[in-house]
Amino acid sequence: MLLPVWIKDSNSFWYERQLSDGKEFRLVNAETASNELAFNHETLANALAEVLGEPVDAKHLPVNNLNGPLTTNAIEITLNPLTVNFTAFSKRWEFIDESGSLNEVEQPHVHDLVSPDGQQVAFSRDYNIWVRDLNTGGERALTTDGQEDYQYAIPGSVHGNNEFISFLGLQALWSPDSKRLFTVQLDQRQIKTIGVVTHVPPDGTLRPQTTFRKLAFPEDTHVETYRLLAIDLESGDIQDANYGRIPTTSGGSGGFFENSFGWWSTDSRHAYFVDVDRYYKYARVVEFNTHTGATRILFEEISATRVDMLAGTCDQTHLLPLPETNELLWYSDRSGWSHYYLYDLKTGQLKNAVTSGQWLVRGMIHFDAKRRALFVKTSGRADDQDRDPYYHDLARVNIDTGKITTLISSDHEYITVSSRDLMQFLNGYVGTSSGVSPLGDYAVVTRTRADQLPASYLLDRDGKKILDLEYPNSKSLAKNWQWPEPVKLKAADGQTDIYGVVYRPSDFSPDKSYPVIDQSFVGYTLPIAAKGAFGNFMASALGPMYFEAAALAELGFIVVQIDGRGSRHRGKAFMDESYGWMNSASQIDDHVAGIKQLAERFPYMDLERVGICGLNMGGNGVLEGLLKHPDFYKVGAAAQLYDSRIMGANWGDFNEGPVPNPDDKHPEELVNNLKGKMLMMVGLQDYVPAAVTFRVVEALQKANKDFDLVVDPNWGYSASPYQIRKAWDYLVTHLQGEQPPKEFKL
Repeated sequence: MLLPVWIKDSNSFWYERQLSDGKEFRLVNAETASNELAFNHETLANALAEVLGEPVDAKHLPVNNLNGPLTTNAIEITLNPLTVNFTAFSKRWEFIDESGSLNEVEQPHVHDLVSPDGQQVAFSRDYNIWVRDLNTGGERALTTDGQEDYQYAIPGSVHGNNEFISFLGLQALWSPDSKRLFTVQLDQRQIKTIGVVTHVPPDGTLRPQTTFRKLAFPEDTHVETYRLLAIDLESGDIQDANYGRIPTTSGGSGGFFENSFGWWSTDSRHAYFVDVDRYYKYARVVEFNTHTGATRILFEEISATRVDMLAGTCDQTHLLPLPETNELLWYSDRSGWSHYYLYDLKTGQLKNAVTSGQWLVRGMIHFDAKRRALFVKTSGRADDQDRDPYYHDLARVNIDTGKITTLISSDHEYITVSSRDLMQFLNGYVGTSSGVSPLGDYAVVTRTRADQLPASYLLDRDGKKILDLEYPNSKSLAKNWQWPEPVKLKAADGQTDIYGVVYRPSDFSPDKSYPVIDQSFVGYTLPIAAKGAFGNFMASALGPMYFEAAALAELGFIVVQIDGRGSRHRGKAFMDESYGWMNSASQIDDHVAGIKQLAERFPYMDLERVGICGLNMGGNGVLEGLLKHPDFYKVGAAAQLYDSRIMGANWGDFNEGPVPNPDDKHPEELVNNLKGKMLMMVGLQDYVPAAVTFRVVEALQKANKDFDLVVDPNWGYSASPYQIRKAWDYLVTHLQGEQPPKEFKL
């Protein structure tokens, strides 16, 4: 996947090219259709080596696009003369390509927020907001009552970890006239705590260490809330919004302002914010008079299940305020399909639906204000009924007329990165990359499919190809590489189309019989079935699943990925199949039905040897399979179990509402059904409390059931290398009846 970073005031961008023996940075001029080395890598390497007194490899330049919080440490390239600013060896550097000069420069202050007039900077210190005069250097506190569990200008926590504080900027916005700050204060004072025990402290001490974090469960009365306020910089007066506290239910990977849940009017007097009910039953847009505190609800959207404002659970919201015209582009699935609507912020009235139809807008790439054109990712819009409805297209739509122009579309997944995509975080770009140029004249796309080599192009705003950017070399594929096969199936209801991917080993022979593994990810958050090759697909942040499935297949299995009913990206009705019970997402019944259909199509799939494996938030799917279909699934390997009752309230509140479905049962209530072999694995430092796994362990022991357990004392999220190896050994031993290599090292 190509991640372009556009250079300010130009139609040029740079990107990082991965080589077989390193990496290099490329510079593309869209106007001249040129693609060349961005700067002299050898000269930069030699200059760094001279300053540091140690060798630097030009093919492995130690420049970090992300080496700490947000974009303050990102690579920045400017033109005339071509200059590269970057972070290396914990210092900030400036390299001028023409002269070859390298100078150390001041490291930008983390989370500093410079005022529009460039005279002041707001920052956080000791839980409060401060400002620094950039002319005199004088500093003063704007707030003084901040405390650890009642901090100013921070994002809501993620599972009680506050982990995004180090990635996201100061949660505040300067008014256009630089005289006021609109901000939030995160209230965690009434949130209960949980303890995380480190039994083997990394510092070498013997006494186990316990850390505590604030974490609201769905059953708790109190969840994290925001206090909304504005601060007058001249007088120091603080004006609360006369509205009350709002829960931190935005979800996604951004803070309050990154999610466009708060913004200013151009009059510097009024601000706006979005209030989402704790259980997502309503979402409101509210006007806030920052001088008087008065508030006015402009419009409200309600849902019997949930108001879903996210293109993907791990993305930021795709709202777009347009302050210059007092408008708001509102993203909603009110019609049953996610689309954009244009609102008048003076009256709160709907002006028009920007997009409509039985297809999805999957997110915004760019807005061209001058031409009133919105570049969007869409899916399910093709007339071809056999085409995978998850595949992305790239389109441009006029927000007034709704006229839509397709830039590129075919029977492929087209990746056009948005600054709001989770992929930005996973690849270290944190909002700096965009698939569309700042003026809306060019777009960069990567065409991919699970069964084809990807390729990246430069297009103009009408979809005409300007330049081929990257084509992987097929010679680099493994010997006898077997491309995975996308498949279309029927759900357990016999009517609903569902989609999956089948992986085979490189020494595959249709004359042999193969055990089958259902690669599990039973969660509402994202689909699992790969749409692009080698992790190139924006339908899911789970790109590594492609490699995981291919690796499992190479052990001698047929591996199947299936997205059942109750998961994302197929419309509201499809996703609401799992509402009320989180474990029913991507329904396990659909997996069983799909695998049976595949076995009729591919007789070499042995239905007497079916296993299920979930190593990345897939553990619950394993338990669902083994305990609800004990005669079908014979072996299971599960890491990362989750339980909506013992996780951050956001999960259960969004998926199950105030009252979960009383007819469904948690895994611990179904352990008597266990017949097959089951391996569970847990990292005690995971953000999902280990209690989830241990409740199942306790129930299994009480039921006198045999099972296997691996505990990783110092491992957190996802499966550790040791857990992956143990899962492979377990599946080979119990599905193939063979002895795996002893203590194989990944």
